[in-house]
Parts: sequence; structure tokens; C-alpha cells
Amino acid sequence: MKMNDNRFVMTRRQAIPMVAVLLSATGLLAKVRERTDLRVVVQDEQGRPVSRASIIIRELKGKNLQKTGHSFELKTSNEGSAPVPPLPRGYVLIQVICKGYQTHGEKIELTEEEQTIVINLKPPVNQFSVHQE
Repeated sequence: MKMNDNRFVMTRRQAIPMVAVLLSATGLLAKVRERTDLRVVVQDEQGRPVSRASIIIRELKGKNLQKTGHSFELKTSNEGSAPVPPLPRGYVLIQVICKGYQTHGEKIELTEEEQTIVINLKPPVNQFSVHQE
């Protein structure tokens, strides 16, 4: 640091550690780094993997967790799993859609550094209609 006309002048090399100290002191740095590596596994009721299921993940924000942040759309592999890019900790809405199964949706809180969510899809339910003969 240099004194220049009664002002402190800092080089970039000196400023970066000071900014990191300030951010960590306020807790902002910790919040920036708090992410979850999420893995979603989709199975049928017998525990067999469901491949090619569509997974939609939406970050939930706001006071009532109704506003959505980023969203991701993925497909499961032959093993029924889908790796998700690291997400900020907090609540997400996970929806799973696959032909031959009921649509699944649930709100999940991401709290750990690594989390695996196992979703068991159910077969479709018979529908009744007053229009059937």
C-alpha cells in the first residue's frame, strides 16, 4: 500500500486477499461456496432402473419458495441416474416424467455437499370417464 495525496492506493495483488477476508468475515464467501453435487436415481416400484426418464429440476427462491431460479432438464442413463451440475443449497423442485409411469414431483432441500435422491415411479392408474360406453 502506498500513501498518495492522503489516500491509500492498493495494488490488485494486495486487494484480492483483503476482499476475501472481508467476504469471509461477513459470511458471503461461505454462501457462494455452499453448493450441492446432486445425483438423481429413478427406479420403478421393484427397484429396477428407469432409463430415458425426463428430469426437470427448478431452483426455488423467494419468501414462499414459489419463484424459480435456474432450471435444468436431464435424461436418465441406462442405470436410471442423472448427474446434475452443482446447485446452490436450498430448495429445489424435482419433476420426473416417463412414458408408462405416473408423473412424479416433490420439493427437496439441498443441505449436504453431496446428495443422492432416489425416486420410485409408480405405474399409471386406471382412469374412469363418464364418456365411456
